[in-house]
Amino acid sequence: MELTKQELEQYNGQDGKPAYVAVDGKIYDVTESKLWKNGKHMNRHFAGTDLSNAFEAAPHGKETVQKYPQVGTLKQDAVVEKPPVPDWLINFFDKYPFLKRHPHPMVVHFPMAFFITSSLFLGWYYLISPIASLLDAIFYMHILGTMSLPFAIATGWVSWKYNYFGKRIGYITRKIIMTSVVLVFDIIVLVSMIYQPDILVHPQGIQILLPIFIFSYLPIVSAIGHHGGQLVY
Repeated sequence: MELTKQELEQYNGQDGKPAYVAVDGKIYDVTESKLWKNGKHMNRHFAGTDLSNAFEAAPHGKETVQKYPQVGTLKQDAVVEKPPVPDWLINFFDKYPFLKRHPHPMVVHFPMAFFITSSLFLGWYYLISPIASLLDAIFYMHILGTMSLPFAIATGWVSWKYNYFGKRIGYITRKIIMTSVVLVFDIIVLVSMIYQPDILVHPQGIQILLPIFIFSYLPIVSAIGHHGGQLVY
């Protein structure tokens, strides 16, 4: 049996229909899998679609699908969609496939740790013990965060363009917005602490925004991490 992508969509696992997925041109019947109940997997992937590219972001290999019965083949389109990145980058990833996904998850954890630590240190300073060295640590956390954040943004952008073809996916859109917010807050706090090192000791007036910005790292960065986990898993 050979199906086009449009014909494959009919086998979406809903309303009693079988659940078929395509991987590398082959169609597998995953109807009996508990992980594909009602044609959905992890509320992110849907039966009746070609999942070949999805495995670039998956924590498991294609063998998890290949163990199910193959029921046909997928008719390939005449034109293969190409990610909107330079050809040299495509050739580079073809030569080193490990780098397609892993650089961003590895790099992004550094600024996440620095900004979350800043929130925790400031909470310790205000709520437990006003140790001056905590403010110094917050300052250096911002320096390290500022240095590492551009690498996280750059690798994230490449991953989005290459693995997701630059498509507007909800999780990615929200990650971009939240990352932009963190970047703006980071720059404001860092510049303020450079010009007035003790500004967090007794902030007054508009200065109150600085501890608010720092404390906001905790929920915002946690949400960024959660969205990244949803994309990967």
